[in-house]
Amino acid sequence: MEISVVIPTFNNREVLRRTIETLLEQTFPEAYEIVVADDGSTDGTAEMVEAIRGPVPVRFVRQANLGRSAVRNLGARAARGRVLLFIDSDVWATPTLLAEHYKHYARSDRRIGVMGVCLTHPDALVSPYMKARQVQADLTRRHHDDLNPLHVTTRNVSMLRADLEAIGGFDERFGGYGWEDMDAAMRLHAQGVRFEYEPEARGYHYHVETLETFREKMRQAGIGAVYFWQKYGRPANLGIFFEIAPVFLPLKWLVYQTPLVTPLIRWLLPWAEAKERVLILAECYNHLIWRSYYDGVFATLRQIRAGARADAGRRSEERLPSG
Repeated sequence: MEISVVIPTFNNREVLRRTIETLLEQTFPEAYEIVVADDGSTDGTAEMVEAIRGPVPVRFVRQANLGRSAVRNLGARAARGRVLLFIDSDVWATPTLLAEHYKHYARSDRRIGVMGVCLTHPDALVSPYMKARQVQADLTRRHHDDLNPLHVTTRNVSMLRADLEAIGGFDERFGGYGWEDMDAAMRLHAQGVRFEYEPEARGYHYHVETLETFREKMRQAGIGAVYFWQKYGRPANLGIFFEIAPVFLPLKWLVYQTPLVTPLIRWLLPWAEAKERVLILAECYNHLIWRSYYDGVFATLRQIRAGARADAGRRSEERLPSG
């Protein structure tokens, strides 16, 4: 078994069905399997997956709803392939996606990972919000031969199973949305794994989201960003990447946590939606999304400070003389 395609999922039955179908239509000639790792779905995902018959094995494993890191670890433990290819349950693969990943592993025995590409599926652009999200171009500069670990996401990425096992899998303390993939990539990089960027390993992301559902994800991402930063000792580069370094926070507080800007954005948004002014909408949505992110950041920092004060108080009491 050369490749195990691991698909983490939660309550996404019909979109997942198409994801599996695209993976059964691969041109890849080597042995591979599909492992659907379910994070406690209640929408009939299990019955749908178990009814699928195809040219390659499709296996189903499930757990209680424990989160993104835990369900990826579940899928990895169940996998039998030498290479693990993680793909999200709302990413529809092009027919050559597996082959484009595998060519990197077939030509050498280097310790590598491979990052593919995800493009928004045109059929997902059904609302002003979804259309406005496409306005802001992705200007990230990606090195093809040594990709920055902070540019690695599990939406479409592969790695050697032995390497993931060696670092103990994904950190399950990332309880909400975001960053568990970059954290794993950083730990893999520290152990000598180098990620390569493969733009021909393409998938199409089909997820019709709303502003409010994405804002909740970003609030969780703000919480996770603080944990990530603390986990590595609050280094400057991560503080800058997550935009939570102390030098940034006064300005972020002013823009996103006070009434200085947000009331204007909320006043402008209905007009822009009615007129379908996509450029203005993009800026309005972007502000509200970042406001949610900093809701998570500042709430977490307050909890940390409160915990530190409580610890200091306990230590002070322990030093007081008895009697």
